[in-house]
Amino acid sequence: MERASRGAEFRQWAVTLTDPPQGSSMQLDNDGFLQEIGTAYPVAQYARFPASSAAEHLAAAEVLVSDWFNRAVPPPATSRSWPSSVLVLCRSAMEAAARTIWLIGDPSRDVRRQRCAAEAFKELEEMLKWAKQDRDTDVAEGREVAPFEASAENLKTAIAKAKAASGGITAPGFTAMTAAGAAWIDANPPKHACELLSGRPFELMTKAWYSIGSSYTHGYSWTLNVLNSQDEQYGLVADLFMSAVLMTETAVALFEAQMLAPGEQWQNEHLPTRLGPTIAEWAPLYHEIS
Repeated sequence: MERASRGAEFRQWAVTLTDPPQGSSMQLDNDGFLQEIGTAYPVAQYARFPASSAAEHLAAAEVLVSDWFNRAVPPPATSRSWPSSVLVLCRSAMEAAARTIWLIGDPSRDVRRQRCAAEAFKELEEMLKWAKQDRDTDVAEGREVAPFEASAENLKTAIAKAKAASGGITAPGFTAMTAAGAAWIDANPPKHACELLSGRPFELMTKAWYSIGSSYTHGYSWTLNVLNSQDEQYGLVADLFMSAVLMTETAVALFEAQMLAPGEQWQNEHLPTRLGPTIAEWAPLYHEIS
């Protein structure tokens, strides 16, 4: 319950957007970079959205856990189905938050820009794929599809621009991305979360938890063979919450650290104050390197 409530504290931040302040590392990352793909803030957009998604997943998971423990509705006799929903949400939060960490965790502006360009390339390709699928549906249903070709050409141009700006970097796949985010936390433990880490091998634990979360996501039943009691299931839920909350807090703190101009003190009414020490420690790392 404590970890679920901790994750839900990012609910409002997820939907409250602000432009990068002048002089901040985030503003400088975006300034004059990759404007051809249709957004004035390509680094901020691609870096923030995954962390916002992770926060929303955790907010939804907290609702399920609250209903579960407060008996808002009677749980099923085996208590199997609802925990699986929470585990899937936690797995999604881990994966999304890790993407933000990978995109902007490096102190080099060039690396951050190249990674965000690689992400843009990957996402725009997915967008083009969807557009073609949508076009095919319209054709099958007899609707007008003439505007498709023009929009497809614009997308192809943006894809080429993003690929060129990526410097040959390729965004990792989902599992590798999650592991990379956890490895970054091992190397840069957030100051505010010592009680969650306690010197444990976070990357190794996250890989194991991500595997279990993925099994629930894909409808595999093998996890039922490794859980011997309902108490163990509660423990598994708490473990995945621990990883999802820590990954999300790290992603949000990284983004907030890079939204600070040199000399500014951090404050954000939509976030818990416990992030303050971590943000204060990380912000100078991104001010000093161009």
